Amino acid sequence: MKRSNLNRLEYFVAIADAGTITAAAERMQVSKAVVSKQLQLLEEELGTTLVVRNSRHLHLTEVGHSFYEAARASVAQADEAYEMVKQGRDEPAGNLRITAPLDLGVAHVASVAAEFRIAYPEVTVDLTLSDARFDPVEARFDIAYRVGWLADSANVARKLVSFQQIVVAAPELVERLGQPGLPSELAEFPFIEHRALSNPLHWQFSDSKREIADVQMSPALRADITPAIKAMVLEGAGISVLPDFFVRKEIENETLVRLVPEWRLQTGGIYAVYPPTQFRSAATKRFSELFAESLRGSLT
Repeated sequence: MKRSNLNRLEYFVAIADAGTITAAAERMQVSKAVVSKQLQLLEEELGTTLVVRNSRHLHLTEVGHSFYEAARASVAQADEAYEMVKQGRDEPAGNLRITAPLDLGVAHVASVAAEFRIAYPEVTVDLTLSDARFDPVEARFDIAYRVGWLADSANVARKLVSFQQIVVAAPELVERLGQPGLPSELAEFPFIEHRALSNPLHWQFSDSKREIADVQMSPALRADITPAIKAMVLEGAGISVLPDFFVRKEIENETLVRLVPEWRLQTGGIYAVYPPTQFRSAATKRFSELFAESLRGSLT
């Protein structure tokens, strides 16, 4: 049997509740002809009479009474689902799925997620931290934060801030091997390779005079997540290239030192990437705003 249109159930419930087709039409703000036609189509689909009516009165048949209870529950459930989604557009509620790389997630996203959940207890935050780059559409994330450089895609991206890549080392390593004066001298140091990068061993430096220095590193250690690389650098196992926002505290407290500070590597960006949808939930919008404010406050 052909499944009934939910709108027709709504018309039928309105007729039963209002007591007449005229009253149902007024409640739904449509013509009597539309209400009568929808009832007729519903009865044809079901192959039974739901309402017995004359010019003045109508009443439900026995089948109509039974059907009314189920139809009213279905319409109420649909209304509830609609209001739930509508409320989620107006006030943060529901599930919010976020992904971010480990360094950014540990340093910034996790704390904002905690603060956001306290402020908006109707939201369940699901945070995935990984240096793997998930597509927000395929993996069903509301927000995917990216660090570095974006490839072309159909997703919507917003740049939040820029960051600088810097070469860092533990002070004891520098004491043992010396302070390099030129980028070329970095190749003589043990290097910790970040396997998640597209070209982790070749680095191009430039100085204020726009001179270029290309350096090819030889790996002493390899890892695929940024926190592990920082941990090995802190132990003095080698030097590596890390984003400045992830080692700011260590630079300030001198547990790490920046090498060849007169030379700069390519500037990267921190981006918020969203699925290419017309509407975003209130939770997505509000978290995006709070995180952008927090990030700019921390890095600028």
